[in-house]
Amino acid sequence: MQHEEKKLTLIINELLTLLLLNGAEEIDVNIKRKGDASEITMIHRQCKYDAKFIEKMKYNLNTQRQSEVEGYYWQLVGEDDSSNELHLVGAMIDTAEVDMKQNDLHIFLVRKK
Repeated sequence: MQHEEKKLTLIINELLTLLLLNGAEEIDVNIKRKGDASEITMIHRQCKYDAKFIEKMKYNLNTQRQSEVEGYYWQLVGEDDSSNELHLVGAMIDTAEVDMKQNDLHIFLVRKK
């Protein structure tokens, strides 16, 4: 797929920006590329998000992947600092899991080529 590395970078950038704007001081990022899929794991350590924030993030990241939306709008991801574009990230990924484990926010994304 064309621009695959750039798309992964924009997905990570959007999530990092959102977490940093929400006061993140410690974030772990891990990327695994396996065959035709890439897995992104982010852990925001010692955070205090409420259930509403977590549910909104889950909802936006779990929109169905939309190749036509991705084709037109992927370059816009991460362009706006004032609002989040998780719905565009959701259109670019296949699977998203968002969970609070103790005081850490865990985000796991899978993007297939």
